[in-house]
Amino acid sequence: PTPELNFPPEKTVIIDYHDNPRWFLPSNGAKAYFKRSWTEMEYKENYTIRKSCPKPFNVHPIMFAIMDEFIIDKEMERDVALSCTFRPVRHRGHLNRERVLKLLKGMKIQGNVQLGSYTRGSMKRFNEPDMREYFRLLKRSRIVVTCNPGRWDGDHRTWEALANGALVFIDKIYFPLSHPLIDGKHCIFYEPSDNGLMELWKRILYYVENQKEAEVIANQGHKFAMKYHRTSNRIDEILEVIL
Repeated sequence: PTPELNFPPEKTVIIDYHDNPRWFLPSNGAKAYFKRSWTEMEYKENYTIRKSCPKPFNVHPIMFAIMDEFIIDKEMERDVALSCTFRPVRHRGHLNRERVLKLLKGMKIQGNVQLGSYTRGSMKRFNEPDMREYFRLLKRSRIVVTCNPGRWDGDHRTWEALANGALVFIDKIYFPLSHPLIDGKHCIFYEPSDNGLMELWKRILYYVENQKEAEVIANQGHKFAMKYHRTSNRIDEILEVIL
């Protein structure tokens, strides 16, 4: 049973950043409930998809965002053609990441490529040396391939990559962003199905070879994310609902 909170419901606002897609409204209600993990996972034969699940009227979406710690201000040469830093660990909730990493390892990409686990410290300590080195890798990358966790849309990887100006490839987002990313304008979306991965292969090779076009989308995506998807923007989204 959902517990009752000892606060007047009209003055209660809940911000839920848990990975579980379910919500837990107190039995005595709340003015507003903000939920990060908005979608549910559905298994296919060898990959997963996500779908939005209905919520009560006072449950609102709240996404991760670009934190100041993600940003490398120093100009750096983009000497890494492509990076994808998934850990090579099989996990039921991350089948898509395993499939994407396997695809990338089978590709012949000209230039410096970083695939697989890279030095990356605790997600709770963004200013540690390992994390700064990881952010510098993103700043050096022309293309960053990432993939949402199986059980929800959006994680820190998405915003870390966009914060540092690479062309970001990411599987389709179903989260209802107030300012949604647009395929081919701010990033490149792909599907984790067999056909979707073949299309991903083609689009990666295209943008590796056509760097000017890649730079245009990367710059547009970076500017868009920095304008609409900072932590201050998330605070504004909350205030717009509750005030």
